[in-house]
This record gives sequence, structure tokens and C-alpha cells, in this order.
Amino acid sequence: MNLDELGTSEVYELISALKLFLNHPTLSIPTLGKYQKENVVSDTKNNIEYKLKIYRGNLNIKYSIHIRFIDTNKHLVRLCINGSRHHNNNGTCVSPNHIHIYNFHDNYIEDKAYELDKVPFDKKDELATAFDKFLDFLNIKK
Repeated sequence: MNLDELGTSEVYELISALKLFLNHPTLSIPTLGKYQKENVVSDTKNNIEYKLKIYRGNLNIKYSIHIRFIDTNKHLVRLCINGSRHHNNNGTCVSPNHIHIYNFHDNYIEDKAYELDKVPFDKKDELATAFDKFLDFLNIKK
């Protein structure tokens, strides 16, 4: 599997593949304040390691969670809540609450974002709730 040229079916296969934390992380997300944590997760079936990162700045309503390939540093999935609007290459614009899912198009990995209406995330979710949903969405087990 070439991580630089994944097709749509391969992307969804990787999203649904079982992933495990390489260590036993302490995942205690405070309700308020700045928070940043990065862990390594592994998909043993496809022999892929990922970095899983959670970030919330000083504004409690704005956060992001992403999983990216260690080998290429490209995102498989990134959730952005209360960030900036995103302008896709095709001219569409999505709200500040969106999800990026790996998309190889015209010989490059496109930074494409989608609205949250077809995924299990909500802009009203607290970071801890969104993180639990993210783990479920990506089949990451603690």
C-alpha cells in the first residue's frame, strides 16, 4: 500500500482497521485550558504506525484531533472544531467545524475538508467527548 497515493477504498479500509496504542497512555483531558497530547498508535494488519494528536489552545471552544502517518507525516483524518472556514481546491467552502479525510486527487494529496453532517461529530462536543468519538470512528482501542 503506497501511503502517498491511497484510493478511496484504501482510505476507508485504513480508517476502519483496528489500531492500538503502543504504550498505555494516560488520557485525562481537563475540561478547561490549553491541552496538547501526542501518542503513537499501530495498525498491525497493515503494518502502519500513526501519530495521534489532540490539541486545544487557550480558547476552550477551539480544538483539533488528528491521526497522521509517521512515515509520511500526512493526515489520514483531522477533525477541526471552531477553527477557520476551509476553502477546498474545487471552490467549495466549509464551516469552521469540519473534518479532513485523506484524498488523493490529480496526483497529489489534497487538503479537502467536509462538513460534519455525515460523521459522528458535533461542534457542541467537549474535547473529551470528541476524542472518544474520534477513537471509535478510527477503531482505536485503549
